Amino acid sequence: MAAIIALANRKGGSGKTTTTINLADGLARQGKRVLVVDADSQAQSTISCGIMPYQLAVSLYELLHIKMADSEAATSKVSDREHQVYPKGDSEIAATIIRGKQLFDLIPSKPDLSALEIELANRSNCQSLLKDLLLEVENTYDYILIDLPPSLGLITVNGLVAANWLLIPIEPTFLSMDGLAQMTSILYKINAELNPELRLMGIVPIKCDLRTNLARNVVEEIRQNFGDNRLLPPVRNDIKLAEAPSFGKTIFDYAANCRGASDYLQLAQSIIARSGE
Repeated sequence: MAAIIALANRKGGSGKTTTTINLADGLARQGKRVLVVDADSQAQSTISCGIMPYQLAVSLYELLHIKMADSEAATSKVSDREHQVYPKGDSEIAATIIRGKQLFDLIPSKPDLSALEIELANRSNCQSLLKDLLLEVENTYDYILIDLPPSLGLITVNGLVAANWLLIPIEPTFLSMDGLAQMTSILYKINAELNPELRLMGIVPIKCDLRTNLARNVVEEIRQNFGDNRLLPPVRNDIKLAEAPSFGKTIFDYAANCRGASDYLQLAQSIIARSGE
């Protein structure tokens, strides 16, 4: 059964997508079977893999709609649209997963996903759609990484309900600490009301320059508030991490010898150790 890790932070620009993609590749290079779920309507994980959202026939958006229809009425007919989208004999999720572009697999996203919260606003029991969806494939992978949006809406709640681990990337700035505090508050709420199995795997300082007083102070504050066991190896500032997505590559394919690649490989090894493998 896969370890399902949600990557989330209430503050935008915290390095969630960079961490999702490069951690997935790092885990795959350690011999793990990895699936990335792009659950952000900005589709940055999808784009970072060299896939343009406008080229997609199906994505997470369609999968969640189908799962909602399944959960509402087992007796309802499959729509004509679904018949057209999926090849006969294939499950919806199997037909949607993109394989071979990277060492890991991908459930892609596109901007349509932003409409899902409005479309399902009046539906009940929709917090576990993603969890139900991933039940179909969780035995196929060792790790499933979910790249979540910064907003706290239906998609983020679905990701946290589906996950058994929460990983919080954080840029070492004063404003990022507020986002961290909000995420831990959300974790406790989800843990108490919707997913008692959700646990904090750790906090990853991103774009971290420990030569500065600010970065050192933020890292020390994380250590004091959460303990050494929740502070994961930092990822140092590296311009190549910002360049790699424009080529549709992970840092390991783009610049395997840079410090960003070294840091994400160390992070992958730490994740493997913490997840009990």
